[in-house]
Amino acid sequence: MNEMKALVYHGPGKLALEGWDIPHPKKGEVRVRIQYSAICGSDLGAYQNASNRFRPPLILGHEFSGIVDEIGEGVDSLALGQHVCGNPPIYCGTCWYCTHGHYNICPNRLSLGNTVGIDKCNGTFREYIVLPAYTLVPLPESMNLLYGSMMEPLAVGYHAAQNGSFTPGETVTVIGAGPIGLMTILSLKALGAGHIICSDLSEARLELAGRLGAHTLVNIEKEKLEDAVKKVTDGLGSDRTIICTDAADSFYQAIEVTRSCGNVVLVGMIQKKIEFCPMDIFGRDINIISNYTFTDEIYEAVEMVSQGKIDLEPMITSIYSLEHGKDAFDALLTPGNAEVKIILDIQGRKKGEDKWVR
Repeated sequence: MNEMKALVYHGPGKLALEGWDIPHPKKGEVRVRIQYSAICGSDLGAYQNASNRFRPPLILGHEFSGIVDEIGEGVDSLALGQHVCGNPPIYCGTCWYCTHGHYNICPNRLSLGNTVGIDKCNGTFREYIVLPAYTLVPLPESMNLLYGSMMEPLAVGYHAAQNGSFTPGETVTVIGAGPIGLMTILSLKALGAGHIICSDLSEARLELAGRLGAHTLVNIEKEKLEDAVKKVTDGLGSDRTIICTDAADSFYQAIEVTRSCGNVVLVGMIQKKIEFCPMDIFGRDINIISNYTFTDEIYEAVEMVSQGKIDLEPMITSIYSLEHGKDAFDALLTPGNAEVKIILDIQGRKKGEDKWVR
């Protein structure tokens, strides 16, 4: 067999299953037989709108798990048959950022499944991928590979949960109950946050946030977030507020609900220009902290899941085969859909093998 299946992006609304050559590892690389690859909000964004971040033709996907099935020369950190997930940036290792622990923003990087960085980098919606060994994270064999495909987004949420001087027992507001917001709540609960407040427009997402660990749920169509936070905190405000949505208004909400000397952590990719008075921040000594992806937090995320401190099962709403990958994207764009996290089963299973197959 010299050909593999790949789901290829050809522009907004266009995904095609194609045959591509199976790659082989060079020195320092390994090949992974991908088992699962989850759909990220950024993948969905590319499917909706043209962007320089996703120049077609391109294989999307960067949240994955799989099994090492071929090893290149000089690799002794991984073994054949080992279960792995991935840390998406393929970084240079020599620039200032890499040598100071910030390889997530290496200016010389390639980024799986997009065209951010120095060149296009095809992602994980395919049967096999070759990657540098240093980008792969070992998984315990006891861990379901389904959960392994969610380690990347969980690491984003775990980083956000810690960012801004996390203190056990603190009160945290999470704005947005999408997958990253929900994974942030899971992480906050595992780390020992005292009271978690979550806001969203969706009652279904808020209900799930409550099951995952949020104590106070605020539907901002029915209640003002500032009033709800002040009520819970006796007028003080939350110690930290984590923005997990791209809605521009969330920035103003975060400033309103955070106590003076508190922290606002920006995770959601707000891409619109917003106006604000710096004195509203400076005069209250509020810190604005960015949370761009993560670095080594993925190892902590793996440990939390393997120890049973974080349960990802409630996050998974559907699994589609690679052949029906376009259907999965369309499902996520259906108004009023109940999907939270859709995972593509890259290798495919026979219909009826379990409840997830579609």
